[in-house]
Amino acid sequence: MDAKHIITAMPKVELHLHLEGSFPLESLFNLINKYGGSPDIQNVEDLKQKFEFTDLTHFIETWNWKNQFYQSPNDIEEMAYSTIINLASKNIVYAEVFFSPWDFVKSEMPFNLVIEAVISGVRCAKQESPINISLIADLVRNLGHQTAMKRLNEITMYRDNVIGIGLGGNEEAFPAEWFSDVFIEAKRRGFHTVAHAGEAVGANSIWSALKYLQAERIGHGVRAIEDPVLLNYLKEKQTPLEICITSNLKLKVLSSLAIHPVRKLFDKGILITINSDDPTMFGSDLNDEFLLLFDEYNFTIPEIQQLTKNAITASFADEPLKTQLRLIHEEFWNKTNYC
Repeated sequence: MDAKHIITAMPKVELHLHLEGSFPLESLFNLINKYGGSPDIQNVEDLKQKFEFTDLTHFIETWNWKNQFYQSPNDIEEMAYSTIINLASKNIVYAEVFFSPWDFVKSEMPFNLVIEAVISGVRCAKQESPINISLIADLVRNLGHQTAMKRLNEITMYRDNVIGIGLGGNEEAFPAEWFSDVFIEAKRRGFHTVAHAGEAVGANSIWSALKYLQAERIGHGVRAIEDPVLLNYLKEKQTPLEICITSNLKLKVLSSLAIHPVRKLFDKGILITINSDDPTMFGSDLNDEFLLLFDEYNFTIPEIQQLTKNAITASFADEPLKTQLRLIHEEFWNKTNYC
């Protein structure tokens, strides 16, 4: 079996994936037509072209544009359902999925209807496919501390269905220290914690996420490569980094494949995991990300195997589920011949 077939077939674990950026293109195209269409979107290929970004600002504008087509709880439920079914079709056996239900809240669709639609869609997909899903609520930096605390209070009502909280958004304008008490309270309530950091801003942003938020994992974290002291700390503590290569290139965090530090981070013994971030919007799913490692960064199949082990270790899954995932992983590799 060659590398491409192994990567496609192997059971995978993904830890940095946004629900609202992972929908099948066909499902959004159907919604666009359902609500009157869009002059520049005549087919799925047009929609695919819509997701070519000039910079982070353009990405956010497009993110908000596509959100307008999710106008009912049924639309939200179908998005969650079709996204999870699609992940399962890629042989992803476990995923921790960021979501921000507040993006869709309006007077006729309050928070409880939105989140219950997401939970229902995920539940239905799990019943129909061999995949385990955990949800992480993204509180979003850009709306400030008070909004983050309000959102934590709202999401706590659904603690049985939401495993953790995250913090995405503008690292520079809304630094981690502003949200310290929110994250401390979240941990007290039993949530796991993860923060986007070291993406658009440098290594200091990662230090802040570790110090003020006590983040268990760092979303992205590629700018850690700029600080040797931080690299030593991450290695010693085995703090996981959620690496998203194509995302970094599409959003101009890094200018080329050649300078992406994924190989260096791995070789230095940092606990990195590989992820797709927003696979539909960036045109690259987890299979594509692993193939990129193989083709462009000289990762061997055993090293890719290790990256899957890293993801299981770094996950917020409980120990019985981690044991189950390791068994699935081992069974696949025991019967797989690579040539």
